[in-house]
Amino acid sequence: MGFCGDEPFTVWHNDSGDFSKCFEDSVVMTLPAIYLLIFGMKRLYYLENKKPDLFTLKQLSQDFQTWRKTLQLEVIVSILLVAWKILFFIVIVSIYNKPFEILYSVVTVVQWTVSLGLVYLEMKKGQSRSWEIRLYWVFAFFVATVKLRTLTLAIAGKSIYNVGFLEYFSYFVGYCLILILSITSVLFFDNLESYQNLEENEISKEVNANLFSRLTFWWINSVLVKGHKKALEISDVPTLGEIDQSILLSEKFEKAWEEQLKKPNPSLPWALAKAFGPHFYIAALFKIIQDLLIFVGPTLLKRVLGFVESRDGSQDTYDGLIYALLYFLAPVVQSLLLHQYFHRCYRVGMWLRSAVVTAVYKKALKTSLREGTTIGEIVNLMSVDAQKFMDLCPYLHMIWSAPLQLAISLVLLYRILNASVFAGLGIMLVMIPINLAISNLAKKRQTISMKLKDRRTKAVNEVLNGIKVIKLYSWEQSFMDHVNEIRNKELDVMKAIKYIQGFSLLLWSMSPVFVSVSTFTVYILTGQVLSATQAFPALSLFNVMQFPINMLPSVVSSIIEASVSVARLQKFLLKKDLDPNVVEHHINEPGIAVKIDNATLEWEPNKPILHDINLTIKKGELVAIVGQVGSGKSSIVSSLVGDLDKTKGTVAVNGSVALVSQQAWIQNATLKNNILFAKELNQDKYQSVVQACCLEPDIKILPGGDQTEIGEKGINLSGGQKQRVSIARAVYNNADIYIFDDPLSAVDAHVGKAIFKNVLSNQDGILCNKTRILVTHAVHYLPYVDRIILMKDGRIVEEGDFNTLIEAGSHFTELMSHDEQQQQLQQQQAPDKSSDSNEQIGGGDNKESENNEEQNEEEEGENENLLEKVLRKSRSRSPSPSSNRNIDGDDIASGSILQTTRTPEEDEQDERELMEDIDIDGGENIQTPLQKGEKSSVLKQPLRLLKKLPTSINKKLNNSGSGVSLKPITTVNAKPQDKNKIISVETKQEGKVSFKIYLSYFKAIGVLLATCIIGFYVLTQLLSILANWWISIWTNSYGGNGNGSGSGSISLSSSSTVEDNEKAKYYLSIYVAFSCGTIAATFLRSFSMVFGSIKGSKLFHEKMFKAVILSPMSFFDTTPIGRILNRFSKDQLTIDESIARTLGMFLNTFCQVVGSIIVIAWVSPFIILAMVPVGALFYFIQKYYLNSSRELTRLEGVSRSPIYAHFSETLAGVTTIRAFKDVARFVTENERLLDENQKCYYINISSNRWLAIRLEFLGACLVSCAVLYTVLARSRIEAGTAGLVITYALAITGNMNWMVRMSCDLENSVVSIERIQEYCLLPSEAPLFNDKSVPMSWPSHGKIVFKNLWLTYREGLDPVLRGINCTIEPKTKVGIVGRTGAGKSSLTQALFRLVEPLRGTIEIDGIDITELGLNPLRSRMAIIPQDPVLFAGSVRYNLDPFDQYDDHEIWEAIENAHLLKAIKDLDGGLDAMVQDGGDNFSVGQRQLLVIGRALLKKANIIVLDEASSSIDIASDALIQETIRTKFADCTVLTIAHRLGTIADSDKIMVLDKGELIEYDSPSELLKNQDSIYYSLVKASESKQNIDNDDESN
Repeated sequence: MGFCGDEPFTVWHNDSGDFSKCFEDSVVMTLPAIYLLIFGMKRLYYLENKKPDLFTLKQLSQDFQTWRKTLQLEVIVSILLVAWKILFFIVIVSIYNKPFEILYSVVTVVQWTVSLGLVYLEMKKGQSRSWEIRLYWVFAFFVATVKLRTLTLAIAGKSIYNVGFLEYFSYFVGYCLILILSITSVLFFDNLESYQNLEENEISKEVNANLFSRLTFWWINSVLVKGHKKALEISDVPTLGEIDQSILLSEKFEKAWEEQLKKPNPSLPWALAKAFGPHFYIAALFKIIQDLLIFVGPTLLKRVLGFVESRDGSQDTYDGLIYALLYFLAPVVQSLLLHQYFHRCYRVGMWLRSAVVTAVYKKALKTSLREGTTIGEIVNLMSVDAQKFMDLCPYLHMIWSAPLQLAISLVLLYRILNASVFAGLGIMLVMIPINLAISNLAKKRQTISMKLKDRRTKAVNEVLNGIKVIKLYSWEQSFMDHVNEIRNKELDVMKAIKYIQGFSLLLWSMSPVFVSVSTFTVYILTGQVLSATQAFPALSLFNVMQFPINMLPSVVSSIIEASVSVARLQKFLLKKDLDPNVVEHHINEPGIAVKIDNATLEWEPNKPILHDINLTIKKGELVAIVGQVGSGKSSIVSSLVGDLDKTKGTVAVNGSVALVSQQAWIQNATLKNNILFAKELNQDKYQSVVQACCLEPDIKILPGGDQTEIGEKGINLSGGQKQRVSIARAVYNNADIYIFDDPLSAVDAHVGKAIFKNVLSNQDGILCNKTRILVTHAVHYLPYVDRIILMKDGRIVEEGDFNTLIEAGSHFTELMSHDEQQQQLQQQQAPDKSSDSNEQIGGGDNKESENNEEQNEEEEGENENLLEKVLRKSRSRSPSPSSNRNIDGDDIASGSILQTTRTPEEDEQDERELMEDIDIDGGENIQTPLQKGEKSSVLKQPLRLLKKLPTSINKKLNNSGSGVSLKPITTVNAKPQDKNKIISVETKQEGKVSFKIYLSYFKAIGVLLATCIIGFYVLTQLLSILANWWISIWTNSYGGNGNGSGSGSISLSSSSTVEDNEKAKYYLSIYVAFSCGTIAATFLRSFSMVFGSIKGSKLFHEKMFKAVILSPMSFFDTTPIGRILNRFSKDQLTIDESIARTLGMFLNTFCQVVGSIIVIAWVSPFIILAMVPVGALFYFIQKYYLNSSRELTRLEGVSRSPIYAHFSETLAGVTTIRAFKDVARFVTENERLLDENQKCYYINISSNRWLAIRLEFLGACLVSCAVLYTVLARSRIEAGTAGLVITYALAITGNMNWMVRMSCDLENSVVSIERIQEYCLLPSEAPLFNDKSVPMSWPSHGKIVFKNLWLTYREGLDPVLRGINCTIEPKTKVGIVGRTGAGKSSLTQALFRLVEPLRGTIEIDGIDITELGLNPLRSRMAIIPQDPVLFAGSVRYNLDPFDQYDDHEIWEAIENAHLLKAIKDLDGGLDAMVQDGGDNFSVGQRQLLVIGRALLKKANIIVLDEASSSIDIASDALIQETIRTKFADCTVLTIAHRLGTIADSDKIMVLDKGELIEYDSPSELLKNQDSIYYSLVKASESKQNIDNDDESN
């Protein structure tokens, strides 16, 4: 007996053509063993020699229950398989004795034993399952299938071999075990090192998911389970995997973009394709296979109907059952492939958004924004344009997929309906050029629409940034009209686009109707008879064609919109970067820190701002830059940090730079983090910096100390506090070169001196060894600097130290003389001040004052030279040591900076710090005529007065002549809250979107119109059902005459030809009528939806904008601008473009589902039995999914706001960020915020795929039931009826899935309405107008009476004004003084009703202001705030937005504001454009324009809030003169930060902690030595004396 027994060894069996049994067992079945011998031994060697043992067998067995389920299954099955193969070996050996059979059995046992050994070894070494073993399992399965086929044929008696049941059963069980291993190896492969089934890092849920989990999106279950149990929070959302993170995506894009920039015509799409194309192209493979599987249904439908028609038994029931099975398998496989395609495309879309947003952010940090690009435009680039990229990606493949599907459909239709199909093809070809022409029309308008969106967003952003000024000037209506005008233009264009798109969509969506009608008409007119096997497969193919036909125009439209966005993004990304080499960072000359050599620099091309600048600054030098407004001081500063372009010369800086900008930039972070600016904390250094910048008293009164959160733009800090924080940030930074752009103008005089001494001075300053550049208007600092640079008209006109410039005369002397003249003017206007004060001073202190005066007189006698007098006067000038200054809003808004109850000792210490004299050059190394004891005695009197304050205030007030009586102060009960926080957390609704939100949209559309729209959708579906039902009747009318087998045509006998033709035409005419009705109803529903959506969009935007602009200031103080902008950009975009489309699709699919159910129930109640559980599962899955999807959409919206807020904050401080070389950190933060937003979006789109797969699986079950019913009931059902049932069953599958998805998408979109509705219902200020009318001349006198006025900013906060009682007579000039938090600005806010009184009243000319509308009140008063706010538009618009004044009046106001030359020099004069935020004007010029507004208004009540802080001395003197003359007949309230400003006031109002401490004339207050005002004046005089002593020394 040979190896093969009695048979020879051959490959093939002669009779059957199969393998011979000997060859199969000895060769084919041992192939896996050979594979295992080669690769298994390789794996064994690797494990034994490279990897240590991590577990013992005992440990593994003990921990078995904690392993992952798939691993447990693999181990159990491997053990069972070895045991079963041993049993199989015993069975084989007992039955057969041929050598090849024994060999096969032995090899089988050995190979599976080795496999089990490798599995154990990998677990022992702690390794994940290797690809060698997994591939072995799959290979073994395919080989085992060959053997199973042989055994199956044998046991069925279709082979020459005999196989017993025991042998077959034992092999089949082993085969099933191998099948399980092969499935786990492919579908459940987990690439995890750990075997434990513990809580895994959320990132690994997808990254290490097995194939089954990826195909079915099982990995997202953990998130959906959480979402079903509770409302999801941002922490519940898994972190993005590395492949999806912004930093990696940004690097990929930048690399591709850099390659494009080397080409003559860089292309953004090509760069994106290079970076992310491969992943996108792979999706096309899934799409191709899915497209082919689409046609399985129509192809099978023809066979099923043929099966129903063959009632003669020519086709076995088994064939019908196979059709039912294929109707299940094809859609399931199609669904799995389709959603892998969608998932990849959505992911690439997300990548594109990340790359684009990051690129725009980085570009904004590298380019100049003074060339016309506004924040609004850039926000639109990040929101709208980036969104269009993301929305296009999932459907971009339809560009080739749609034609492919249409081509295959036409081929199949040709096989069914012959040449008649060309009639339909002709209709489609005619439509293509029509739709292309329509698309071109849409593209042109789309470009206009995007520009208008930019303008609107920019306008809204300006309103939000300047809201306080708008309210103070009562300009709400003007700006509402301005924004609504832009919005109406946008809506007009949008309406045109939507009508164009609606017409295009109508043509395409009706294409299947046009094609079917034309095709059937030609088919009938050519003498053919339409049977069920032709009509319904054809209708099914027409339905298949509907999706690509519908999608093609949408995709083309989206491509057009995206192309506009591409052009806009590309234009921005191609903007010229700031030249990184404009500032050189190496200077060859030793000891030089800054060197500018013959440099001409410009902000905009061909418009130089600095000319022929030559400047050299040594290391360690303190240099001051001075000059008039607009002379180029800040431009020099900007040139040193690289913000200007250089046309010639060189600019070099040797070392790191720290910048303090003129307008302090504060981040929305804690005060401490603002100072640290991401630097490592050194507590000692931090403390010394805080002390040097005079921030200690402020930190003490902040509720959370230095951990208090600072609101957006520093809203809860005063101007001085913001500037000191800005200075502290620079000082802590430890740079080599410090640039201070006039920061001291924003702080009180005594604080400014303290900062100069502690920070800047050459003797005691922290930075005394650093290079310091100080831009200033305060000339009293100039004697203490090393060198002075005088700027005029963009040139350096003088340079030298103080004495040199004074001796040289010319420009600098002129500048100093202005200061002297201003002092003399103030002294002339208050001639009795010194005498009054001297009469009241007694004792030793008086003698010291007299000695100082004698010393001054001697000096004046010795120095007759005019320049010496100027010098002396300039040095003796000392601004008021008034308390810490507030800008408008100093004690503002949140009220969170207000102190709580304090001890007398703390009060005394604070006031001592407030009044304490600062000697700039004081110190042991400075020789002065006064010794320490003498200097101390000078300060003794004010300090002694301060010590008396806590006990003597009430007595002093009662005895003063002011008539002010003070009531006991009580604290209003306040609700406890976290006072460390100022910015409110963005609210997020939870749970199901309220039905009221849907109703609000229908009400916005109009109830009647909404009802009509729904009616048109119902009518469309009804007519469509009637058309298909008529087809069923038509085909059934021919009975069994249809040819089910196929060619499609039927021969007609000559006797029946005429009759049948007439019959066919009758049916055709009715079918055409129903189809035309469908077209008409579709037309009506489309255009009524467009009209309604435009109406709703307009209403929501108007309501939201009106509600926002009329909201109280507390809303803006606690809400970041980025959050509000998010509502006006992304959420409004959703209402404009998404909701109408989504609602339309939902209504359409809902009507189709209901119609399908009615048709199916009417034809076959049996299928309804299957639909009930399927429908229940549909509902359960949808509800399970919707809980999570809804919250994910909300989280995505909430997490989007910080991106915009951070972006706006970055742009506001871009110069500071560049100067500090901190761009990388801000880019990283932007990427982090973007990833937080994208992770919500990614999980949301993944959950969409999770939902769709499950719904489509249920749909496949439903279709299978319908087919199964027609197969089993073929004897009782007509072919036409069967075709109708299956057609609608096929339709209901997709429609139910689409309906559920659209309902989810609709609810997600309605979240935007919910968010906008939230803003529409914001609490409002008092109405702008009410029934109370006042004369046009009111207030004619200007008398103001405060009666027991109490004020608090919000409920739960302490009062900021407490029982204010005083009367301001008409035409009185009142100076208001007090420290930070005293309530100065709160008083003006109460006057303008920015905050409503808690109790008490304010009367103006006898009228309680709370009885008036806000417009009459605010429009009749004028205010000049410290922070100048300008708006994009013309100069005329900024001065007169209501067009109330003629050109002559405007020019007069400009002339009085001393801006005549500057405005006339502009191109266009009054019509010259002001850039966003007034960036094309210096800060001083902006302040002068704001003064021009007040001059133009000619109000009888004027409020000045340090109106000239940013203006040079010469301009200040002129402005003060203008104010004195032009406002002579007005009541003027001046918030004083310098005593000189209020020297000529009729009354002085001293506030402290919200209380009115003193109110009387300056002379009366100076008579009272216990008054605070007296101590302030004496402290100021003492400083002047000290300065004079320093001068004489």
